[in-house]
Amino acid sequence: MSATATLAPTVADSIVSSRLLIMQSKRLLLASVERRFRLHGEDSLRERSDHLRHETARAHQTYRSAVLTWGRSTSHEFRIMVYGSLVNMAEHLVLDLRRTIGGLPSGDQFEMATDVEMLEGFIEEWRRNTRPIATSAVA
Repeated sequence: MSATATLAPTVADSIVSSRLLIMQSKRLLLASVERRFRLHGEDSLRERSDHLRHETARAHQTYRSAVLTWGRSTSHEFRIMVYGSLVNMAEHLVLDLRRTIGGLPSGDQFEMATDVEMLEGFIEEWRRNTRPIATSAVA
């Protein structure tokens, strides 16, 4: 196998890269429209900005999904997305648990509050673990 063949991107790499490029393009468009809205304040620009914000969020979700589905598990971006997904799921779980604590008997409330506190500790740990990965991915 030639050196050129080993350097060629795989289909999975191409999918992830294309989703990243789409997300970056949406972010650039959004930044441009938001800047023009701040300068001119036109309603049409506000509506366009709102629409692009939604598209950008959807593009980010599509990119995240592509990384988790097609990305290499050894890559920095994969690990960032995994930790980000863990944090998001845990934060939703914390909110759900906090909503249900009030309806429980006092002994169960204490136990659930302890579980929530422990889960919040995991979230902070996952965030700390993600920062060095993100920094080295940018470098």
